[in-house]
Amino acid sequence: MDINLDHIAKLAKLRLTEAEKELLGRQLPSIVEYVAKLQEVDTSGIDPKAYLTDATNVFRSDEPTTVQAERDAAVAAFPKSAGDALEVPGIFK
Repeated sequence: MDINLDHIAKLAKLRLTEAEKELLGRQLPSIVEYVAKLQEVDTSGIDPKAYLTDATNVFRSDEPTTVQAERDAAVAAFPKSAGDALEVPGIFK
């Protein structure tokens, strides 16, 4: 199997040392062969949306809540405040 490591590294925007090129030159053909072997597996009877576990999403209503004590503590700890709001330095002149 002929693999152009320089081209693959360029596509992946990788800078490989000569030692890394040598190592990948030995490893990459077996990786490609393994992936090719996986493509031979018949998956026609498998639902593509099947989950690997029985876990399901748990949804809750999205309602805003405020913990006033935490808010007051945050405002009190901030260096500057204007009423209930935190005052930060402007970024525009």
